[in-house]
Parts: sequence; C-alpha cells; structure tokens
Amino acid sequence: MTVYETIISRRSIRRYDQNRPIPYEILQKCADAGRLAPSARNLQPLEYVVVDAPDQLAEVFETIQWGGFALEGKVEEGKRATAYIAIVVNKEIRNERYDHDVGIAAENIVLTAVETGLGTCMFTSVQWDKLREILSIPDKHDPVLVISMGYPDEAPVAEDRDTGEMTYFKDEAGVLHIPKRKLEDVMHRNKF
Repeated sequence: MTVYETIISRRSIRRYDQNRPIPYEILQKCADAGRLAPSARNLQPLEYVVVDAPDQLAEVFETIQWGGFALEGKVEEGKRATAYIAIVVNKEIRNERYDHDVGIAAENIVLTAVETGLGTCMFTSVQWDKLREILSIPDKHDPVLVISMGYPDEAPVAEDRDTGEMTYFKDEAGVLHIPKRKLEDVMHRNKF
C-alpha cells in the first residue's frame, strides 16, 4: 500500500475486535514512527506511553470522551481498544510550537498502525488528571493526546459532500459515513 493509499483508507475506528491482541512489536513500531517525526528546533519534547495491559486498558477507556454522535453511546464490552498510545510532552524542553510536533507524530503513529492492519482513533477530550494518575506520568510531563488502537470491527466510509451538513451518520446497514468537503471546495491554486 502506498502512503497515499494508506491516507485515503484511514478512518477513525471506535469499535475493535478485542479477541485480537496487538503484538508488542507493532506497538513499538508505531511509537518509533512518532519518535522519528519532525520536531520544531529538533527539541523532541514528546514521549510515548504504550498501554496494552488489560487492567490499564479498562482504566484508560474510562478517561476518554468517546464521540457520542458516531456511537450512540459508549463502546460496548468486547469492542474496546486493545491498546492505547498516550503522547506526553516534556514541559522542560518544549517550545511554543510543540503542538505541531504532536500532530505530526500522531499522524505518523496512525499511518503506521493502518499500514499494519490496525484501526485508530485520536482523542483530546480526556480526563487528563485521571489519566496522569493511571499512567504514573510525572509532573514535568503533560499528556496531550491519546490514540486508541486495535483490529477494526467496523469499516466507516468517507464520502464527498457539498459544504453544509457534515454530521456523521449511519446507513440502514449500520455503516458509519463520514462526510468530507470536496477537494475543489478546499484547494486553491496560486491564490485563494
């Protein structure tokens, strides 16, 4: 699969096959992809907490605000993530542009995961204090993003839409549809 094919096939996955644990080597590869991302001034303030212990998975799950509009409630038992990667920033070495580092690293992680057959979903609506406690994150670090991971148990589809209503919806077969603005509506050549 080319990089572009990986990008266009990637959708946020919220339901996973909990009977398929992720090999730790794949989780390491994903974290390494984050580590290798560009960093403003090459400060490299990001660190990664890989969570795959069953008791911790349940605790981390409870800290996340799952997208209710796409799920009709919380993810049911047996369909939850089989791993998480929490991105944390070292406050002692970050600069004002570290949020760009987070986005680039997260996308590297997600695309690497998709390439290996995993699904992912990124979260910033998290009970950070509770997560900090669960993962024993030191005070000099701040958790800033959580990525859920697992083998997909759903197959959302993206579809071009005219600008307007962009709310996710499920069709009669229960497939989640993700409206996307058309390329010609968002790309400008040489001037806006």
